[in-house]
Amino acid sequence: MEKSIESIWKKGFLESDALVAPTVNNLYNQKSKLITDRLKRMFKINLYAIVVMAVGAWVGYALLGVPLAGLFIFLLLMGVFALAVKQGKSLNELDHGLSSYEYIKTFNQWIHSIIAKNVKVMRFFYPLVFLASMAPIWYAFEKGEITGKLLSENPDIPLLFGIPVIALATVLAIMLLMVIFGGKIYRWDVNMVYGATFRKLDRLVSDMEELRK
Repeated sequence: MEKSIESIWKKGFLESDALVAPTVNNLYNQKSKLITDRLKRMFKINLYAIVVMAVGAWVGYALLGVPLAGLFIFLLLMGVFALAVKQGKSLNELDHGLSSYEYIKTFNQWIHSIIAKNVKVMRFFYPLVFLASMAPIWYAFEKGEITGKLLSENPDIPLLFGIPVIALATVLAIMLLMVIFGGKIYRWDVNMVYGATFRKLDRLVSDMEELRK
């Protein structure tokens, strides 16, 4: 893979007989390699972070007395990890037979395609994680710690499975909002971590396309 990557940068993105080709090629090849290498490092760090969060959630929720909720979040996060690894492997298919311009353009398209696919997944990921995160509160309700206090102050509160109906309705409403706005939440999350680098990549592709004209 490293050999194919190096050959991409050596090919450049302008015709070799162009007057400014050597200088411009070197400049944009360096920029291209710098940005793509940085994004790949960030992707790897993100994978490690997912694993750490998955294990941390399982251990943390087990300590709170709801190990099944922790296991559920662990499995959800590991599912995201598996998806990210699979998507990362597809990036290797972009490395062969491309000039630096073609590679950086295809790389940019690949990123936007991956984000669009992940939006569909995250619309359901966020609500499920939120539901599992409520487990300690449900556990407290089940033990009667919260319900007993509420009933002593408001004996007419309607309950369902020992939980105030208004609490269940609130959780369901929040989950529905997460399904509706999950894509925007994910894009905001991605933009917070990768936004600056993605914008640099977009500008680089635009500059290279403009010069090729």
